[in-house]
Amino acid sequence: IYISLIPLALFFILAAGAIWQNKTENIQKKDTVTDKKRSDTEVKKELADKEESSEKEVTGPADTVKVGAYIFSLYDLDFPGNKLNADFYLWYNTKKDSMDLLQNLEIINSIELNKSYEMNEKRGSTFFHSVRINAKIKEEWNVTDFPFDEQVIEIKIEDFDKDNTKLVFVADTAASKIDKDVHLDGWKIKDFGITIDDHTYETNYGDPDIPLTDYSAFSRATMHFTLEREGKGLFFKLFVGLFISVLISLLTFFINPLDLDPRFGLSVGAIFAAIASQYVITSSLPQNESLTLVDILHDITFIYIFLCILVSTISLHYMKQGKEVLSQKLDRISFFIFAVSYIGLIIYFVGKAI
Repeated sequence: IYISLIPLALFFILAAGAIWQNKTENIQKKDTVTDKKRSDTEVKKELADKEESSEKEVTGPADTVKVGAYIFSLYDLDFPGNKLNADFYLWYNTKKDSMDLLQNLEIINSIELNKSYEMNEKRGSTFFHSVRINAKIKEEWNVTDFPFDEQVIEIKIEDFDKDNTKLVFVADTAASKIDKDVHLDGWKIKDFGITIDDHTYETNYGDPDIPLTDYSAFSRATMHFTLEREGKGLFFKLFVGLFISVLISLLTFFINPLDLDPRFGLSVGAIFAAIASQYVITSSLPQNESLTLVDILHDITFIYIFLCILVSTISLHYMKQGKEVLSQKLDRISFFIFAVSYIGLIIYFVGKAI
């Protein structure tokens, strides 16, 4: 009997041993996982400390770069196309090398940009970088007072790789200027200067690692100068046809209303002449939604020519009723009032534009 119990006892002994071994392995696994978690946490902490230290190094004082320019040519001013070509030398002076300033150069409002004669040299403790630039600049012309307008030309320069925490521009106002031989037909060039400001781009450029409200700002150097149009001669050249059309319409008051062809035909012809004048002038200007001096002068002319036709119709009515004296009186008074008021309005609006 006892011998028969021996296999059963061995079974229980082996089973107990297996259970004990399983428990021991589970405890060792838990300890291993805990140690691994602790090591992962320590690694992450070390990485975070390294990133924090690198950020502290990056967000140190920004490098200061002195920027200047010398414009030696302006040409191909395209009013309908909203563009102007400029040739100029641009230079940087900095205390730090390996900033890739010429490679990272960007003219924000240029349509085309060509660089040549690049120079990178060390002058004493200063690193000097220079380049010749030919750029086609995009401009928004202000034609409200055309042909007595002034245009402010801006050339906006940035470093597209470094924001204002890494690079800050300082203007070289002493050496920057426009060559005295630069000339644009019909324009006077004045008020050259360089201004420095920060431009903020309110976007994260779609980068999922950057918060939407984390905007970047870049130091921007803006060369600017003013073009003043020498427009007095151009004014008479453009508008003399318009003024003659009004004069012809006013002269109809001295024609008998019963002579229908000359009395009404001249005013109708004057309207078409004014429309042609407006078409020719506006075709040479960029598209503009605001009310300009050109629009005002033509609109006034259209109104006065219409009034001339209206008075001619009333005068013809009086003449057919036998009121010849009243018809002649209406024509004389209308001629005087229309002529004086038209000249007065033209002088007012032109003087306001000048």
